[in-house]
Amino acid sequence: MRYLGVDYYPEQWGIEMVDEDFANIKELGANLIRIADFAWDVFEPREGEYDFSFFDEVIAKAKAHDLKVMMCVPTATMPSWLYEKYPEIMNEDEKGYRQPYGARRGYCINSDIYRKKGIALAEKLAEHYKDEEAIVAWQVDNEIGHEGSDLCYCQNCHSKFIEYLKNKYKDINELNERWGTRFWTQTYSAFEQIPLPKPAFTAQNPSLRLEWYRFRSEATVSYIKGLVDAVKRFDHKHPVSHDFEGGIINKAFSPFAVAQNLDFVSYNNYPVWGGQKEPLSPSDLAFSVDFARGFRREKFWVTESIMGQQGHNDIGYAPKPGEAEKWALDSLDHGVESLIFFRYRGFTKGAEQFCFGILDADNEKRRKYYETMDFFKKAKEKPVTYPESKICLVYDYDSKSSMAIQRQSNQFSYEKECQKFYGQLFKRGMNCDIIDSSVDFNKYSLVILPYMIIMSDDFKARVKDYVSKGGKVVLTARSAWKDTDNNLIFGKRLPVDLNDLCGCMIEEHESLLDDQYSSCFYEGKEYKGYVFEELLNLCGGKSLVSWKDNPFGDYAAAVENDYGQGICYYLGSSFEEELLDKLFDEILK
Repeated sequence: MRYLGVDYYPEQWGIEMVDEDFANIKELGANLIRIADFAWDVFEPREGEYDFSFFDEVIAKAKAHDLKVMMCVPTATMPSWLYEKYPEIMNEDEKGYRQPYGARRGYCINSDIYRKKGIALAEKLAEHYKDEEAIVAWQVDNEIGHEGSDLCYCQNCHSKFIEYLKNKYKDINELNERWGTRFWTQTYSAFEQIPLPKPAFTAQNPSLRLEWYRFRSEATVSYIKGLVDAVKRFDHKHPVSHDFEGGIINKAFSPFAVAQNLDFVSYNNYPVWGGQKEPLSPSDLAFSVDFARGFRREKFWVTESIMGQQGHNDIGYAPKPGEAEKWALDSLDHGVESLIFFRYRGFTKGAEQFCFGILDADNEKRRKYYETMDFFKKAKEKPVTYPESKICLVYDYDSKSSMAIQRQSNQFSYEKECQKFYGQLFKRGMNCDIIDSSVDFNKYSLVILPYMIIMSDDFKARVKDYVSKGGKVVLTARSAWKDTDNNLIFGKRLPVDLNDLCGCMIEEHESLLDDQYSSCFYEGKEYKGYVFEELLNLCGGKSLVSWKDNPFGDYAAAVENDYGQGICYYLGSSFEEELLDKLFDEILK
């Protein structure tokens, strides 16, 4: 069933306005409200003392107006008593600065105290509302990892990181060998000597840094799973979700891994935010929504869809008439089952005074109100669909993390490079699934593997098997350079163990910085290659693009190679858009 609704915060303006608001929300054409995602102090005003009366009354009034409810477990912000009694729960940055009380997401996800208190709240809420017929879904926490909270360097995190390493490695000698700690006299005699990878005069060990990212991802998965399990201990009927924020591709955890413990994915869709002069391009916006759909590869919800201008301190671009409605309608074509607008009414106080809603502080029905009404009418007429695709783009958490740890070029952005490939499909009206590297891709006709610098032997075998049976694959610069410990590989030509698949090997390579580029030729015309310059020596493949007047010599910049019944394309640079257009004309024909 498609739910259409608004994010509603009665604790901010009082129960007296609820009846009138709900009548207006019904007039809009909504059938659902999402409530309580920042209301911990309402449910638990004092430690261990729970009070559900306020939201009981809100839900009763919602039922009277035939509105369903998405109930949130509000652990993204904490009550003052929790901080006052347990200040050690706060997140600490790499310089030792602890988050102060009063902002959101200030806690450490590895804090046993915070987890215990959050789980207790989730259990009490689920126990109290398990038979509430108005509730159709749960949301746990809010935008995990947002605003830099995905990293914490407190002593508690350090201790748990040490335990993580002890469980992963047979002994300290194995770790020393795999990490190459003989370099810079880093050899450890005990796990307890291993530091957190804080900024130093020079770069920290890449193996240490990758394991730190993996640990952060496992901790995030564990935290969200704990809240989901707490709800399910009492409520076995209603599905449980979590709302991921935009920009989730760049976090220190894998959203694909977090999503496996949810019943469905929720996503907060903000094409523009405070301080931006203009919104995301249509292609980049579609990419972000498809990325969220890929977490579980099924229909999902948008739990916050922008309607008004947004920002905490800086605001900037305001959605133009009809624009927010169009963004919401477009998202429905990407597998969005239910959609909720943020927010019904803006609040005149607090940090989000400039997060404007359907209604502004004047509380008058004006343009945005009627635009929302129009959207709900159109949405009800649109069938709930799921886009089918013959093409996938593969996200790999380890490779994304490795490239974040060592960018190699200050031009490089994993997100922007993925968006470039996605954009080639978007402009042609072709659907694209974005999947995790653990997912079977054999059903697709074309697989794009952007910057997969870490490739296990098993994954290489999967790719070769797929291509040999008739598939097409696109590999990029920096493919298969490193092992799973984030180290270069001795005695092998790049891309490691893929020379037969790619029909080429890297003879020389260079990183291009700032606005640097190298010139290349395709069908007699000159183009530009950015970010990386890999000079490819052919070993069975056909040169598609060649470098022009390169001081290293005459080499290919992109190669096509028949392999079994399929084809592999290797792109040795981030080519300008016009050249990429022509290459994808060839790849997609």
